[in-house]
Amino acid sequence: MMLRWVVLLWGGVTLLAACTEEAGPRPEPDAAGADAGDAGIVDRGADRALDAPAAPDARGDLVVADGADAAAVKPDATIKPDATITSGELLLFDKQGLQFSVADNGFHPLIKPGDTLPASNWSAPQDYYNGELRIRYSITSPSTQAAGKLQVCIWTMGNADGDGKDYFPESCAGQVSHTGVGTYYDTKLSPSTWWNNAGVPLVFSHPERFLIRVVLRGTSGCNVTTYNVANACWSQWPSYQNMTFRVTLVLVPKGQTFSGWSSYP
Repeated sequence: MMLRWVVLLWGGVTLLAACTEEAGPRPEPDAAGADAGDAGIVDRGADRALDAPAAPDARGDLVVADGADAAAVKPDATIKPDATITSGELLLFDKQGLQFSVADNGFHPLIKPGDTLPASNWSAPQDYYNGELRIRYSITSPSTQAAGKLQVCIWTMGNADGDGKDYFPESCAGQVSHTGVGTYYDTKLSPSTWWNNAGVPLVFSHPERFLIRVVLRGTSGCNVTTYNVANACWSQWPSYQNMTFRVTLVLVPKGQTFSGWSSYP
């Protein structure tokens, strides 16, 4: 209820009269969380914050950026695992305290078929095959750890392509040399430039079939394994059996610049 004063003129005498009127309803906020008169601009003040989805955990569904992108997000938006991520960058794997075991036989699994992935298609709408797979290794112990090399490889499991083979197609990133405790980075960034077994590339549209492992190698690049592979060197296993390390994998789509390792402390 509102009180309004009305000025009346009567025979040259000014009179004041009071009347009341009902207050009309305020306009409903628009989809961006602002009043319609604000043209969708979100006030970032303490009393009117955008009710956007919370920032994701390490597996990540959606990161809402501050500013114009955030203003376009509906407060009640349902975020699905395959929702378009604002940055397009995906944290694929990050785990500390890893160790090779005898059972690994020189191939420690990081991601296996059936594991939850941050996106079900790595070819579209974002092209990660022609983008980058950033790889970081951090060796934390022992202080006397011998030098060697580490390498990430991807094998395709199952026979959905009808080729009659398992572990194929197969592709590997670069071999990264290390000198023991410290942090090291792969510089062979794009999966499209990796070595492919028999020249057959990985099919990034079906990553649910991928087996991703880190390969243990000696300083010469020999494969520390008992498998019947070229240049195997299982005799060097004692030099690496106590090595503890961390692996971080980040997918960056084609056309985008990596946000930097400071985003993944």
